[in-house]
Amino acid sequence: MKHILIASLIVCLGCQKVDIRQNKGNLTLGAVQIKIENTVTTKAQILEWFGSPNVATKDKDGEVWNYTRQGSSTQIATSSVGAWLLIGSGYSNNSSGKTSSYSFDLFIRFDNKDIVIDNRVIQTAF
Repeated sequence: MKHILIASLIVCLGCQKVDIRQNKGNLTLGAVQIKIENTVTTKAQILEWFGSPNVATKDKDGEVWNYTRQGSSTQIATSSVGAWLLIGSGYSNNSSGKTSSYSFDLFIRFDNKDIVIDNRVIQTAF
């Protein structure tokens, strides 16, 4: 009975509907270069592709949107020698890590008709 319940649960989970939507987190230099065209791209298109900006400022000439993404990653390399060795019974675990950080800023200037007139990307990695 227990096995039937587990099998039924697995089948039900496997049949769940998957919601496929455009990834608004796809804010990369490549996406910006391919999608944004000055004097052509609209504010509505930017919202559809990248979602809402982190910061929006407005002046008499139009509006500036800022998208900011920051993060870090750690790569950990480990090496282990364990009990599988026939000679000796010791256990050794050595690990080392490397952390890197990145920052991505996209600035988009719109005119008063909500058309992109300029965009700039500042990207750093350290």
